[in-house]
Amino acid sequence: MSPFALLRRPVVARLLASSLLGRLPTGMVPVSLVLFSRGSDVGYGVAGLFAAAYTAGGAVGQPFLARWMDRTGQTRIIVGGSVISSLGLAALPFCGVVGGIVIAALAGAATPPLEPGLRAIWPHVLSGPDVPRIYALDAAAQELVFVAGPLLVLLANTFGPAGGLYAAAAIGLLGALWFAAAPESREWRPVQVGERHWAGALRPARLRRLYLGLLLAGLAIGTFPVAAAAFSEASGDRGWTTWLVAANAGGALIGGVWFSGRSHRYSPGRVLPWLLVALGFGYLPLAFLPTASWVFPLALALTLVSGLFLPPLLTLTFLVIDRLAPEGTVTEAFAWLITAFLVGSSTGAALAGAIVAQTSASWVFVLAWAAGLIGSLPTFRLLTERA
Repeated sequence: MSPFALLRRPVVARLLASSLLGRLPTGMVPVSLVLFSRGSDVGYGVAGLFAAAYTAGGAVGQPFLARWMDRTGQTRIIVGGSVISSLGLAALPFCGVVGGIVIAALAGAATPPLEPGLRAIWPHVLSGPDVPRIYALDAAAQELVFVAGPLLVLLANTFGPAGGLYAAAAIGLLGALWFAAAPESREWRPVQVGERHWAGALRPARLRRLYLGLLLAGLAIGTFPVAAAAFSEASGDRGWTTWLVAANAGGALIGGVWFSGRSHRYSPGRVLPWLLVALGFGYLPLAFLPTASWVFPLALALTLVSGLFLPPLLTLTFLVIDRLAPEGTVTEAFAWLITAFLVGSSTGAALAGAIVAQTSASWVFVLAWAAGLIGSLPTFRLLTERA
């Protein structure tokens, strides 16, 4: 079945659309915080603190809320979290610097775990080869969050420097409530287990190895926006940054749609490490591009290619998590993947900034290549060895 045939099923379309709408703040809030800070004359340093607090809150809050969801169900966690997070975003412009940092962290921590919740539902809605297909489509579709999110912020900010934050609060709340109202979410019930281990989804060593590999993949992904900005500026036109980032996301969208119709053909445990290798090598050619305006068309093409491998990588990661997660921890297991990516991407962005300040964007692309290569090592033999 093609990915588009899956989307013709009303239940699939509704779950995916509502989840994406609820996830839009992920792509909106970082940009909104920068624009709000600059519009309020508090500087980039404060904007960075706001964004770091929001990201750190999400990295901590997602596994915690997901573990709670694995024990009590989805509805109360999604509704309560979305209300708290949206109120926090709407209140942040009135809280000053210190209060804003606290509120940003709270809004990030309360963000409802829609991604893990959706991926816990899919095996109950679909079966057989349709599960890896929808995982691939889901991985591709989330690129829309990072394409549409900043555009919505630019539109909302025509109403004032805090417009993006208000829009993110309203859109996130609407999407979360729409998702929570779906019968598939309301009726989802956690697996009842006798005794739960304190480590939850982190108990299996193979899952911890998987998260380490994906943290390094996130590091590679996180370097790209900084490297793209530095490369564009060195080549004479900072405006190309947006086009390079969009090309990377477009490549991911293409890769996800293509892989959706073929994902059931591949063994997750065997192919996953090589996709991490491919992800790293996708960035390496960019390191050898000269910094000149005439090279931008080639840079766009190479950037598009570098984005192709992420959705297949995520698709097979979802399948591995589904198989390795201890009973009663599947939502938490998916949430730890998000945390690994957040930590990795934040680290990658910070390292890229430090490298660009001392050398050039070429070495950032080398770092992305190395991260993918090293990240592949802990992911070998995840599904063939004994636990």
